[in-house]
Amino acid sequence: MDSSWEYRLVGINIKSSPKPNIYEAEEKLPGLSKEFIQKEFSEYYKNGKNDNIALQCQNLINIYGKRGWDHYFQGQIGNLIVFYFKRQVNIKDLESAKLNVKLTPVEESLIQSLDPSQRP
Repeated sequence: MDSSWEYRLVGINIKSSPKPNIYEAEEKLPGLSKEFIQKEFSEYYKNGKNDNIALQCQNLINIYGKRGWDHYFQGQIGNLIVFYFKRQVNIKDLESAKLNVKLTPVEESLIQSLDPSQRP
């Protein structure tokens, strides 16, 4: 047998968190104005940007797909969505099975919150 299946399960917490508050950020970071914070972190402060869980899940599935993972199932446990991925790998190349696909900065930031053993 020259190949084997490798599996990866990734859990995403879907519990909603409060929207960012520029005024609270300004208080916690003295010396930085709310205008500066809003300008420098404009994507973070856009309304609705972080609330689109379906888009975040879609982006995660596409990131794994770029690395050769097949999304074959997902389930939910409480506030956690669990994604199931698999890919077939050559046993000889198991250590170097990670595909060399360049991710965008947004994709890189999304996978940074995952445990290193769960990254694609």
